[in-house]
Amino acid sequence: MRESNKISTKQIRALVVSTIVGVGVLSLPNEVAVLLGKDGWIAIIIGGLLMAAGIVIINKLFDLYPDKDFFEIGEEVLGKWIFNIFLIFVFSYLVALMSSVARNLAEILKAFLLETTPTEIMIVTFVLTTSYIARSEIQIIGRAAYLIYPVILGFIIFLIFVSLPNSDFTNILPVFQSSMKGLPKSIEVSFFSYLGFEILLFSIPFTEERKKTLKASLTGIGIVMAMYVIIFILCLSQYGIHHLQRQTFPTLSIIKEIDLPGYFIENLDGLVMAIWVLIVFATMASTYYSAGKVLSKLFITRDHSLFIIPLLPIVYIVSLIPQNIIEVNKQLGTFINYSGLVSIFILPILIYCIGYIKLRWKRR
Repeated sequence: MRESNKISTKQIRALVVSTIVGVGVLSLPNEVAVLLGKDGWIAIIIGGLLMAAGIVIINKLFDLYPDKDFFEIGEEVLGKWIFNIFLIFVFSYLVALMSSVARNLAEILKAFLLETTPTEIMIVTFVLTTSYIARSEIQIIGRAAYLIYPVILGFIIFLIFVSLPNSDFTNILPVFQSSMKGLPKSIEVSFFSYLGFEILLFSIPFTEERKKTLKASLTGIGIVMAMYVIIFILCLSQYGIHHLQRQTFPTLSIIKEIDLPGYFIENLDGLVMAIWVLIVFATMASTYYSAGKVLSKLFITRDHSLFIIPLLPIVYIVSLIPQNIIEVNKQLGTFINYSGLVSIFILPILIYCIGYIKLRWKRR
């Protein structure tokens, strides 16, 4: 099965980019600007470097056990019962992340495009659509990510192109003038926008060229970091710091204010929203697939697709628990940040350290 389910290093890079870039790209400039002012880009870079460190640990973990997947490594190193307890925690994180993505998508679409469409209908439609590809193996997920990858890059290039005429880059200056008291909190905020690279835990064992996986993964996180910094600078140069701090979704606001020569596209924000939904689809698909894989391991089944449809009502119910988008980011966002820290940082580091010690002990 594993031999026929291979993905390339290009698809690994595309998976990292397409899974990470999603809801956070719209609100991140505002959130870091509120906490760190004009120096919000510092938090974005530090957050990206921390994620790069996490990616290095994940790759080193698979270098220790090159012929095993994440579940086999975790069970061998931590033992079945301890590892399963961690998996339950990972599953909770993935469900919360999916619920947050689905609810944010519905709320933003309702605010900017589909004002009369019920939130519940949009959530069900989106999750049900995503479940179709989530039933597939990682090879199909990787191909889909590779197709969406140029769309993401094209979106950023388009945003730069249409924003430059109205940009005033003097708004960026002066730099390094903000109080660093807000730096820890702003790094925490940027951390949420980088979540998603845990897909590497489920995809690295299936790569064709394992030696090039680390380079491809780090290239992916580097591209995301560059995109976030560019978007922050564009928003800051467009609005200035005080206006940016009052814009909840500054990236979308830039699009709404654009007037193309000749008005050959009248509803430009609708077109951009459609592209953004496709980008969020890639994020949701990888997370949905990962949650199915975790359940498949916990219930000892060969096929993760058995759990994809039963997950739909769980995601739907959890996504509707918060009363509004503010509570979504406050309640689900806080849980996702801390559970994500355990799931994609502490757990791989713990497995790597214990596994390294065990292997050294065996060799002696």
